[in-house]
Amino acid sequence: MELATIALAGSLAWGVRGQHGHERGGAVAGALIGLSIAAVTGGPAWMGAAVIGSLAFAIGGSLSYGRFIGAAYQGSWEAAGTLAMVGAAWGGLGGLGLGLGLSFPRYRRPERVGVVFGLFSIWFLVDRMLWGGMSGPEDLRTRERMVAILLGVWALLTGYVGIARRDVSALKLALAGAVGFGLGFPLAAWVQGAGQASGIRLDWWKTAEHVIGLCGGLALGAAALSIESSWRLPRAVRPWERWSATAWFLWLLPTWLMANNLDYWISEKTLLPLGAGSLVWGLLFACVVGLAVWGWLEIRRGRLFVTSWMPRHLRRLFLVFLWIVTGISGAKTLLAGVWTPTPIGFLILAILLTLLVRLQRTKPSF
Repeated sequence: MELATIALAGSLAWGVRGQHGHERGGAVAGALIGLSIAAVTGGPAWMGAAVIGSLAFAIGGSLSYGRFIGAAYQGSWEAAGTLAMVGAAWGGLGGLGLGLGLSFPRYRRPERVGVVFGLFSIWFLVDRMLWGGMSGPEDLRTRERMVAILLGVWALLTGYVGIARRDVSALKLALAGAVGFGLGFPLAAWVQGAGQASGIRLDWWKTAEHVIGLCGGLALGAAALSIESSWRLPRAVRPWERWSATAWFLWLLPTWLMANNLDYWISEKTLLPLGAGSLVWGLLFACVVGLAVWGWLEIRRGRLFVTSWMPRHLRRLFLVFLWIVTGISGAKTLLAGVWTPTPIGFLILAILLTLLVRLQRTKPSF
């Protein structure tokens, strides 16, 4: 049941990712997978892993793979190989982020700073420099170069944590993410092509996305469940870590998704006047500042964020985040009057996940 929950969370996550795209979509995928692991294991250390994993999955959002799907189904081995590389780079970096989130407190500060700065620099190179330098949608060579760079960074970091640091947890998750998503992307090309050729009326692109997430979720879930449970009492409480997780999952990431919805409703569907976007952004910014001040005061007073996560808290936070992102993703098209079966698929998966988590009975080991 635990592995099924993580796999289904990955499947829903990658479908939701497609609704928003790029870095924000990748962040949702990493967050849902990480939170599902926390929910089924009852391990509070997985919360920090979910935050770092979410940000690491966001890096993969700089990659574009749609142009390779059709060519792969038509028999291009080069396109199929590129898709496998995209999956390995994206899932590998995401899995590595989950692993580093588990073990980062044991790393020296210069190591933590170096890893974070290196990943940000590579993302900036790929997303801001190479992406902006593409000559057009047919410039596949630049896209392949972007994939190769991120895959190389993943290989270097994985070698470092596995060989130099002997960080078995991070190594397992990094390899599992690379394998699961590396297999899922080429399989998704076949699913989409075969589905369209069958003549069955279905959103085969979205189905293929769900397949990618299912493969990645299965691999990461199996690796995570093979790692010794991180639930141990007593555990040192890190208030700012708990506050940052609460802020990221319950406010900042949902706000990022709503920003995408606002852009869609204002720019593409003209449902709202241009001034509405500026007003909403001003309110959101004020709320973010207020949230930061509130968190700082509560931690200083010792009132909130100063106790460890309990298993029931982890399950509750996963379900809250699950329904927030499901609602935001469904609202994007439904409120614009665009009817597709996509929100129905999201709703079915969210209901299944809710039932599985409700039936879950985490047994912490002391």
